[in-house]
Order: sequence, then structure tokens, then C-alpha cells
Amino acid sequence: MERWYMVFLCSVWSFIRANASNTSAGCAIIRPPREGGIRYRGLTQEQIRSVQVLPVDYEIEYICRGNRVIVGPKVRKCLLNGTWTDMGHKSQCLLLCPRMWTSLENGRVTLWPQGPPAEGTTLHYSCLPGFILVGRNSTQCNKIGKWDSPKPVCHYDRHYRGT
Repeated sequence: MERWYMVFLCSVWSFIRANASNTSAGCAIIRPPREGGIRYRGLTQEQIRSVQVLPVDYEIEYICRGNRVIVGPKVRKCLLNGTWTDMGHKSQCLLLCPRMWTSLENGRVTLWPQGPPAEGTTLHYSCLPGFILVGRNSTQCNKIGKWDSPKPVCHYDRHYRGT
């Protein structure tokens, strides 16, 4: 298996060097998201620094630093036309907010947009019948990875008679 891997690496590297100036035979290197990087499978750091074009069908993977998560495409593939897949969708490394806010005792939480609770995510809170929401009915994850308002609670409504 190691021999196959070495043959693969040599063929990828040979292809990259041979086509470094011909973008129609591959895709130009793209920049990683802020606070992130790109994992180049099968290439050494030296090869990554010297290459400018990657071959068709080559895949890159975005990675994020620290308590950040990738939002948007995580993997991109080089297409025959010299572009990367999903370039219309931005990939960002965003801070996560605490997940414990995504549930509410005696209530419901809806998350928008769907996905991990990262910067820009809004939570909407509501209580089950027989309970009253105390606090704001929504909160947003800000750029420092914190929710912008305290988590509400659902208190029992002693006046509730049912419907």
C-alpha cells in the first residue's frame, strides 16, 4: 500500500509541475478562508509552496483554527473548465457559540440558518402550552462567539386552563 501511495504522489507532483503554467489543465491555487487553511492531500509543504495549478479532479479541504467551524463548502474539487466546485458559495471559518443555548426546558428553539450555532446564527425561543417565556424571544451569535442576550426561561403559567 505504501508503494501505491508513493506512485500516486509522484504522479500528482509530476502532473502539477508539467501543467503549472497551463490553467486549462487544472485549477489555480485559491486562498483559504480567514482564520483557516487548506489541506492538500498527498503534497508536502515544499510542493504546496511551489505549485500554482492543481490537476483536474484534485480535491482540497478547508480547515479552521481554534474554536471555529467551517460554514459553506468544506471540500472543493478542480473541474475540467479550470474552476473549483461551489465557488458561488463562500466558505468561512466562524466562531461557535455555546450549544447549551440551542435547547430550552419546556420550550422550543428554532435555529436559523440550519447548521452549527456559529457567528450570525439566530435562535428563536417559544414555550410549550402552559408556560410563559421570560426574557427575549431571540438571540444572535456575535463575532466573539457569544450570544447577544441572556437565555430566556419558560415559567409555569398558573393561570393556564388549556385549549
